[in-house]
Amino acid sequence: MDVNESWEGFAERMQRLNPLFALGRGMEVGEIKPHLQTILMQVLLAIFYRELNDDANRRKSDIKYIVDDCIKQMKLLADERQIDRITSGLLYQGKEELSQPFEALYYDELRQAWDTQVFRYVTMDELYTNLEMGGAIIYKLTDVAQEMIFMSREMAEEFSITIEQLYSMQLIKNGNFRKATRNLDHLISRVNRLMANEFSFQKEMMNNPKILLAEEEMQRADNRVEIENQFEEEKNHFRTITSMIEKTKRRNEADDFIQKELIILQEKISHTRQLHDRFAKLVIQNISYEMKLKAENPSLFWENSLVSFREHFYENWLLKEGVKQFTQLETVLSPLFSPKNEFILPLDWIWGEQEFDEDMQQTPVIEEEAEAEVPTPRVTNWESVVKAWSYVFQYLQTYKQFSLADLADLPVEIQDLWFEESETIDLWMMFDKKPLKIQVLHRKEETLSDEREILLYKLMKEYPQFQIFEGSNIFTEFDHRAKPLRWQRMKMTPFKICIKEEIR
Repeated sequence: MDVNESWEGFAERMQRLNPLFALGRGMEVGEIKPHLQTILMQVLLAIFYRELNDDANRRKSDIKYIVDDCIKQMKLLADERQIDRITSGLLYQGKEELSQPFEALYYDELRQAWDTQVFRYVTMDELYTNLEMGGAIIYKLTDVAQEMIFMSREMAEEFSITIEQLYSMQLIKNGNFRKATRNLDHLISRVNRLMANEFSFQKEMMNNPKILLAEEEMQRADNRVEIENQFEEEKNHFRTITSMIEKTKRRNEADDFIQKELIILQEKISHTRQLHDRFAKLVIQNISYEMKLKAENPSLFWENSLVSFREHFYENWLLKEGVKQFTQLETVLSPLFSPKNEFILPLDWIWGEQEFDEDMQQTPVIEEEAEAEVPTPRVTNWESVVKAWSYVFQYLQTYKQFSLADLADLPVEIQDLWFEESETIDLWMMFDKKPLKIQVLHRKEETLSDEREILLYKLMKEYPQFQIFEGSNIFTEFDHRAKPLRWQRMKMTPFKICIKEEIR
């Protein structure tokens, strides 16, 4: 059979698409089923970002938490059984004890026969999993799942320069040099697009400085230090990649094939780094030019409180929209050519209309001697604080981590507990200090100086089930999923409280 253009590479195309078609298929999860593929795609992305950032929180329990969090974020409802089913349905097909891979049929145009494709979305990450020590399996995405993410990325362009760099590091670490080289092509493409946008903005800014009033998001003068720090961080990533390549070359001196791959990769990273440096200089140059414009031409950026006929009426209205009825034009122009002032009362007449009550008497105000106020010391209602925090530690017991953003999804009466006492919120911010090893169970309360320890002590006394945390480490991690949290007119950094049990 002669393979025409429409059949060329057909089997390969179907093997790329089958995992996407099969995502979530066959799961019985009730009314949430129409949204299943969207949920699972977001879960794969969350696992991928954790993998990029060397975050080991990729156990089955962590994936279950991601599923739950994603469903809440999408404002959907699911019970515990549905969440378990979605989690299991991403890890394997069929019964849990069999842990079978997924299968899909595809047509091989060369052999003119049907064949079966076997694949998984996630697999064990040998780098982090330690089964010998009794640890749980840590999962990572398979090449199949990564391919799905990259297919969507081509359209969404959602990856930043830093994420591309981190992904390249991960590929080099795993010895996938050819894929790392291809990934640098994505990074070069992204930097080129950003540079083109920056050149365009520079040209517009020079021709019309007033663009800075309209393009508020492009004004970066106030954030110059942060931007320079970001570029410095990206430069450090390039140095790390170069160092990793050099080490790999030394380890594989005898392997000519690997040496060739690494030389190509090294040349590509050198070119990418030069492009990035040019982009950084261009951004800083535009920021400097923006600051110079504001300093030398402050009048351009003053808010004009007067209405200009030429700008507001002629340019912004008549030229753009035209006149639908002649009466509109007459209304605008007639005051200019036939001014007619309305009658204004003389000032003497206005005063003459006023009446004054000369018999008005002011009631004397007897000033009472102010009683000396005795300040009453504020007493913390620990019962309320402990009850509010008990929900956090219930989450920690199940999922090993908790984000304050999750409180917004709890019933209103539970949220209200967090505002009964100011110390409840204050304690949350205290956990963002250095990590704490929990050792309070066998101590006396008066010996505890750290307020976090006082909270833990009272929690364990009130809720004995939390005594299992004794000896564990409690710490915080930045929540990369979330933007700064705005809740009840407060803005807070979206970090997570995590618990790690001590290995005995």
